[in-house]
Amino acid sequence: MHAFQPVAIQTSRGDGYFIEAFPFKNDGGQSPPNVIAYGLGGSQISVVSMFVNPYPKSEAKDWEQVDIARLRYPVGTTYADITGNGFNDAIITDEYGPSMDDLWMDGGRIVWLQNPGNSKTGNWRQRFIGRSPSMHRVKAGHFTTRDRVQVAGFPIIVRAGDRVSPAPVVIYTAPEFPEDNEQGWEEDIAFPDSFRLVHDVDIVKSTNGGLDQILLAGREGINLIWYDETWQTWRSKNLGSGLGPSPENPYWGAGCVSLGKVDTDSSGYIGSAEGFHGNRVSVYVKEKNAPPGEIANAKWTRHVLHDFGSLNPRHEGSIHHVICADIDGDGVDELLVACMGSNPPSWERTGVWCYKPVDLQSGKFSRFKLSDDSAARIAVGHFRSSNVLDFATISYSVPGYFESPSPSVILHASSLITAKRLNDEVVFRVPRPQNTKLADEVAFLDVASRKLSLVVVPPLTQYKIQGGAGLKVLAGRVVWTDLNNTQQERTQATNTFAVVSTVVDAKDGYIHTRNEGAVFLLMTRSDTSGQPPYSHMDQLKARNIIPTHFSSTLRYLEFPWVKVEDRPWANGRFKASRFDLEFYNLTGFHVRYDDDSDEQLCHMQLWTAGVGVSAGFHNHLGEPFCEIHACIVNGTGKGGMHWATVPDGDFDPSKPEAGKTDSVVVPDMYEHGPLWRTRRDGLPSLRDNGTVDYPWHAWIAGGRSGSSPQSFDVWVAFEFPPLIARREIHSEGVSPKDGVYRLVNTSSNMVAAVRDGDSTDGTPIVTQRSNGRLEEMAINSVPGTNVFTMTNMASASQAGVAWPPVAKQVLVGTRSHAVLDTTSTWSIVAEGSNAFQNYLPAYLPSYR
Repeated sequence: MHAFQPVAIQTSRGDGYFIEAFPFKNDGGQSPPNVIAYGLGGSQISVVSMFVNPYPKSEAKDWEQVDIARLRYPVGTTYADITGNGFNDAIITDEYGPSMDDLWMDGGRIVWLQNPGNSKTGNWRQRFIGRSPSMHRVKAGHFTTRDRVQVAGFPIIVRAGDRVSPAPVVIYTAPEFPEDNEQGWEEDIAFPDSFRLVHDVDIVKSTNGGLDQILLAGREGINLIWYDETWQTWRSKNLGSGLGPSPENPYWGAGCVSLGKVDTDSSGYIGSAEGFHGNRVSVYVKEKNAPPGEIANAKWTRHVLHDFGSLNPRHEGSIHHVICADIDGDGVDELLVACMGSNPPSWERTGVWCYKPVDLQSGKFSRFKLSDDSAARIAVGHFRSSNVLDFATISYSVPGYFESPSPSVILHASSLITAKRLNDEVVFRVPRPQNTKLADEVAFLDVASRKLSLVVVPPLTQYKIQGGAGLKVLAGRVVWTDLNNTQQERTQATNTFAVVSTVVDAKDGYIHTRNEGAVFLLMTRSDTSGQPPYSHMDQLKARNIIPTHFSSTLRYLEFPWVKVEDRPWANGRFKASRFDLEFYNLTGFHVRYDDDSDEQLCHMQLWTAGVGVSAGFHNHLGEPFCEIHACIVNGTGKGGMHWATVPDGDFDPSKPEAGKTDSVVVPDMYEHGPLWRTRRDGLPSLRDNGTVDYPWHAWIAGGRSGSSPQSFDVWVAFEFPPLIARREIHSEGVSPKDGVYRLVNTSSNMVAAVRDGDSTDGTPIVTQRSNGRLEEMAINSVPGTNVFTMTNMASASQAGVAWPPVAKQVLVGTRSHAVLDTTSTWSIVAEGSNAFQNYLPAYLPSYR
């Protein structure tokens, strides 16, 4: 499970009890939700606050607190667009009383707080819905009718201290004109005396235009209730009894409930905690062949996942809430468990635990700790991005139960991309796109009219791109259909000595990834870092926009432009004798894979040069990398890359001769292709010291044009480990399309497979009689090349050879990444109808 970074929404609260993700607008989830949070108040009036979501503005620092109500003992909250004006209204219960043993018998009020339509406006108007003593939870939906908003209310007991008598389930139906109603809503008692100690509920939303159903967690365990339209009556079904009764414990059954989705099954399992404020985590799993979405008619089996240990003297534990959500994007909901804390303090009993299904039918779940902060409840939502789910918590601090020593409201931001400071640079760590189901985007720098963000997108995924934005691929590939209905593709490098636009002019507004996914630098338009052209360096300030869920050591890091002559590695170069040389550097950003390999993906730094400035001819004699530049602003109009066309020894870099060079202009938002020397197969030529063989080359800004005496080029340099340039494989046939194949020897009809499907590195690839999935091979083209990888589906290992290749050696399966993939990429050359020869391209045609 990836990390979730805590971001303080509010600290130093007096108390804490309830939190709800609150979509301010009823716009189908297009806007990120706000947060409503509050405590019970105790002897003080409770302030119900809405914290206004600062995202998606990456530079936003604080959640603005807007106090929308002052209530006495508020308990549960939900929301609905009661007026139908496109803004959600808050629905809240209050006047509960100090405790279950000290209820206000004239309390249990439900009110709705009318959304004023302005998120900065506080003190929302309160309108009465209904009243029932000890009203504890409320949910909005359509329970008996589809044409009016309804609110289901769930008192927990009927009188102070009575934990035995059933409490009613009450349905309130909004009047035709709710804003004109002051007397309360129409009230219907769905179940007058069936359920006891209902601590929590979950709504089963209809997916086919029908009525909503309700899951209850109480002394009777887990129950499903719904309204039967045919017979016009309420019905119930007990799905499991939960924790069994005990003479010395008044709390049995269940205390929490949440419905979990599994792939296409909206009711894949039910998460629960037992009993009331209990210590036991359990799930209910239905029979294997039950229809998707079926609840009432399915057979459910209970599995206990974890027991946090003994209860306190009041027979209470640490669990206060559970919620199911797909926080890792794999299509299967995880179960999140909120633990309020304990006395004495316990790390295990405090914070948020995640239970992830491994073998659902057997009740096997893996377990992760996501947060160490006291959690009364969990609110899940797309708080920062539609691509990932975050969650927010509020500490549990209620006198007479448990009081957290430092109540707070915290956002736990989903963080696939992480970062640390390395001296004056930043090291980003990203997941391999093939290993994640989620996309993530992290903005980090606002400079030269562009905001720079690092983005990871999983395979076979579409990702929305802002109009006019550009991107530079760091790994994998992206494709889109442009406004002229032309298919565009971008990989690490375009053609050698060529340029290509980085701007995405996608017809549908989306880029799409292929089987390998992608990592890229996104460059979106910005109106907060000046507009080109830039005639003075004061106009080129770079601003740190690293988001708040990263550490303050990163967020307060400055990124100054430094004169190149003042860099220690300049060694006295670039000092102009008659005038200042306007040549500056901003460094820098590492991108590495976040796994055991810690593989370097790229290093990025920015440069700017004024009119006529040369960055100096150089050839990376001591540096083993491949460098590509993407121009953000070509302020001089003619800036670009120049390179020597003669052998290195015939070129004097200190006195370059125009007749010995060639060049290419790199316009605004363009990148250039490889400038290094390559072999015929696309591999970079290497010098004896292992560095990449470059000709002498330099960025040279254009000359003065127009009335301004100065203008600056601004570009980003990408330093990659040695990579493969585009290859030309000499074949008259057609290469196969990406897909899953069996490799059948045309002479023997035997099929190639990794022996026994063993994923151990070095397991031989053998030929055998057909044996199903063991010999299925995924053949995928390597982005930006005409070569392929062959991955065995059973072992997930690639077909490769040991280094160095020799004739007649055994082909093996490997999961280890080869340098440049020279031993695990293949040229697949057609030799007839559906017949191919496979070659190691680095040795074409020696090894096949």
